[in-house]
Amino acid sequence: MSGMKRTPLHDAQAEMHAAFGEVEGWEMPKVFENIKAEFLAGKGTVGVTDRSHFGRLKVTGAKRLDLLHRLTTNAVKDLADGQGAETVMCTNKGRIIDRLFVYAGADDYFLVTSPNMAPAIKEMIEKVRFRDDVTLEDITESTAMLTLYGPESGRFLDWAANTETKGTPLHHWKPVTINGVGAVAARTGGIGGGGYNLIMEAAGASDLWRGLFAEGATYGVNPMGAEAYELLRVEFGVPAWGRELTEEFNPLEARLGDAIHWSKGCYTGQEVIARLDSRQKIQRFLVGFLADPGAVPEPRSRVFVEGVEAEVGVITSVVPSLELRRIIALGYIRTGHDQPGTKVRITSRGDVLHGEVAALPFATPGAAR
Repeated sequence: MSGMKRTPLHDAQAEMHAAFGEVEGWEMPKVFENIKAEFLAGKGTVGVTDRSHFGRLKVTGAKRLDLLHRLTTNAVKDLADGQGAETVMCTNKGRIIDRLFVYAGADDYFLVTSPNMAPAIKEMIEKVRFRDDVTLEDITESTAMLTLYGPESGRFLDWAANTETKGTPLHHWKPVTINGVGAVAARTGGIGGGGYNLIMEAAGASDLWRGLFAEGATYGVNPMGAEAYELLRVEFGVPAWGRELTEEFNPLEARLGDAIHWSKGCYTGQEVIARLDSRQKIQRFLVGFLADPGAVPEPRSRVFVEGVEAEVGVITSVVPSLELRRIIALGYIRTGHDQPGTKVRITSRGDVLHGEVAALPFATPGAAR
C-alpha cells in the first residue's frame, strides 16, 4: 500500500487486528475481527470509526463566519462558541461541490470537508475572500477525527469523558477529555441514530482511541471498519461525496434541505436553488432501491420504468443488507417515479435486473443521545 496516506490512528488500530485497505486514497481499516459485530454495534450500541481522512480546516479572522455565510447554503454568521451547522458549498448553477460541517469557537472555527476536499475548499474560499480578515489553515494531517455512532454513543461518551452530553443540539459541540487527551466532541447525525465526531491533535489520537476501548465493553463498544460503515451508511440513506454528492446533483435533489436557510439572502447558487424550490422544478430525488435476487448492480447502473423508453434514474451506491438480506442501493430517480414500491429495471454490465424504489432510510434510527 505504498504511496497511500495513513491516519494517526493506524498503529493503535493495528493492535486491534485491523485489516487495512484503500479508502479514498488512504490506508484505512476495512474490517476488524468481525464485520457483523461492527455492523450491530453501529446500529444498536456504539461503533467507533476512524474519519481522519475527512478534511479539516481551521479558519480565523474577524470575517471568518461572514465569508462562509456568503458562500454556502446555511446561516452560519451568528454561530456562537460551541455551536455548529451543516452547510453546502455549491457552484453558481446550484450544484454540489461539497457538504461541510462548521464547528464555531470563540476565535476560530473548524470546517470539516469530505475526504481529500480540504485543499480544494481552502482554495475556493481564498479566491473570493478579497480583503476580508480571514485566514485558513489545512490541519488535516496535524489532527485526527473519529466518530462514535449508535444509540448508546452519548451515554458512552459521558462515561468516557466524565461529562454530560444529553440535550446537545445537532452539530453543536463541547470540549471533552478522554484518557488525558483533549478533543472537540460534536453531535452528528447519520447512521445508528447519530453520534459524536471527536477532533483532536494527531499526537494524542492513539491514546484517546485506546482510552475508548479500555473499559468500553459495558456499552457494547466495537471498532468499526470501512466495510461495516458502508453497509450502515447505505441502510441509513446517508449520501457520500463522489457518489450521491457531486456536481451532477443539487442539494434539493440530495435531500439536504436541512442544510439550506431559505431567508438568509444571497450565497453562491442561491438563485437557482430558490427557483427550483419555488417553482417545484426539482427533477429527481435521492431514493433507495431494493434489488430482486440475482446479479448485483454496479454503481452508475441505469434505471428504467415500464412505459418510459428513456432512463429515469441512476444507481450511486450498492451494498448487501445484513438487516434485510437483500441487495440495497442508493440512487436518483426522476420526479413522478420516486414513490416507494415503483417497479424498476436496472441495466448493469449488459444484464437487466429488477427491483423497486424504497423509502429512506432502509433502517430505523436508534435513540442516540
